[in-house]
Amino acid sequence: MSKDYYKILGVDKNASAEEIKKAYRKTAHKYHPDKGGGDEKKFKEANEAYQVLGDKQKRAQYDRFGHAGVGGGAAGGPGGGFGGFGGFGGQGQQGGFQWDFSAGGAEAFSDIFEDLFSGGGGQRQKQQRQNIGADLKTSITLDLKDAVFGASKEINIERMVHCQHCKGKGSEPNTELVKCAACGGKGTQEKFFKTIFGVMKQQGVCDECLGEGHIPKEKCKVCRGAGLVRKKESFTVKIPAGIDNGEIFKISGKGDDAPRGGESGNLFVTVFVKEHERFVREGDNLKMELPISFTQAVFGDKINIEMLDGCSIKLKIPEGIQSGRIIRIAGKGVPKRHGFGKGDILVTVRVLTPKKLTRKQKKLLEELKKEGI
Repeated sequence: MSKDYYKILGVDKNASAEEIKKAYRKTAHKYHPDKGGGDEKKFKEANEAYQVLGDKQKRAQYDRFGHAGVGGGAAGGPGGGFGGFGGFGGQGQQGGFQWDFSAGGAEAFSDIFEDLFSGGGGQRQKQQRQNIGADLKTSITLDLKDAVFGASKEINIERMVHCQHCKGKGSEPNTELVKCAACGGKGTQEKFFKTIFGVMKQQGVCDECLGEGHIPKEKCKVCRGAGLVRKKESFTVKIPAGIDNGEIFKISGKGDDAPRGGESGNLFVTVFVKEHERFVREGDNLKMELPISFTQAVFGDKINIEMLDGCSIKLKIPEGIQSGRIIRIAGKGVPKRHGFGKGDILVTVRVLTPKKLTRKQKKLLEELKKEGI
């Protein structure tokens, strides 16, 4: 039975190559068999569809002739697997399947399968391939006051930095370079990795020379040829006002340096905010509770309240206020990160019932009780 490859990926027939690639990535992630709720059948169908629609020539044949234009579909191999992908640049093998991508499709499949099969390491592998230093992660704990108003904080990390002895080149000063034996001076290697479909083959940057085609005859004695050494660093960062618990901000260039003069990675900082004794944050607002006496509730009052920044304001309590009522103090809350102004402070009034009374107090209350109060 013929399949609608466009429907499988959830795109229309006029979709661009980039839209098809994004749709395939989304579908493959959704149905990957190793993930909860995965579906191996639909995962294979998505791969089958992308094998055709991801190739300009095969897509044109499919649009014109249907399955007949691409060899009657890709799922007709032995055992109902992918062994019948002969027309798609692959080589069928007994007991498995080896993928041999053409240059045009290798990058797209590499990015996708790295994400799926590397356990979250796909981004790191891509960075290594492009000679970009690895991204790093750390965390910082703030008081609520610093999170609301912003602050300058010191961050301590360990990161890979360029070796000062060899200036990041990986070789002893003034040493000669020789052809890389791993890649024969080409700078690229054929790499194989296993998937649920068998073994995949891809042309990639040589791990030994990082694509340069040559290596130093004598490696640096300090970094042993890596061009990088591990170093502890401390630096001050400015925490933006209004940052919330769990937010992540990026510090560009503070990840690992890349060997051979590549681009440094980034540092991602996760913020954790400690609980405050009086205030609770809710979006751009700060909430607090204010206990008052029975007489303050009856007659009203003016009460000094210390704000988060240490300043005090006089809050007016209206006569006859009920317990649980919220009084809003406008514009004294959290600075808005994406806009102007600040949130509010929401004060919840709690009327306290006295637990211990003197004889005089009890007598007075008895008189009030007779008056219906």
